[in-house]
Amino acid sequence: MSLKVGAQTMIIMKLQSIEDTPQALMALQERKMVIVNLARLDSEEAQRVVDWVAGGTYAIDGQTFWLGERTFLFAPSSVQVTMSRQSPSSIAPSLEHCFSKRAASG
Repeated sequence: MSLKVGAQTMIIMKLQSIEDTPQALMALQERKMVIVNLARLDSEEAQRVVDWVAGGTYAIDGQTFWLGERTFLFAPSSVQVTMSRQSPSSIAPSLEHCFSKRAASG
């Protein structure tokens, strides 16, 4: 997957708790791309984070991309995202769907 970033700043966050969410929203407000990894959160907290940050992204006319298991890209409208392969989803799917493979294999 390739991202056309230009001179934009990208923030990569591995959230420790739901209390880290405002940092992602502030970065979006500053028109920075944010990649959020939710591996350390339980499914309910992770869903709340995705809903909250996706709502903030929508409010600034941005886009939400599901990159893979528990990993999402939130991009403001000032950033063009180009994928070298088909993205699994251009919106945040239900996290139950994202985690279904993990639960089945564990």
